[in-house]
Amino acid sequence: MAQDKITIKGKEIDLIKELGLEGLPIEKQKEMLERMANVVNKRIILRAMEELSEDEVMEINSSLVSLDTQEALNLLDEKIPNFDKIVSEEIAKFQEEMLK
Repeated sequence: MAQDKITIKGKEIDLIKELGLEGLPIEKQKEMLERMANVVNKRIILRAMEELSEDEVMEINSSLVSLDTQEALNLLDEKIPNFDKIVSEEIAKFQEEMLK
């Protein structure tokens, strides 16, 4: 099954709820969640990388390649003070785009 939650600073974010998928049948939730979680996670990572200096990007870039998505998010959370805000904003942007 696709991962339906991500953890940022010890707080679990329920992507099913945040993206408004609770009303869909379970199988459709799983399918949509997998696709959307990949997109949202990539957007979060890209946006977070913009917050880092070029030296910091070079320093952690090789680490990000070998990590799974949750580990990459955890690493960026450690490096970026406002990471939880970035996560919330990217989820909100994606949700708004999905509603259009």
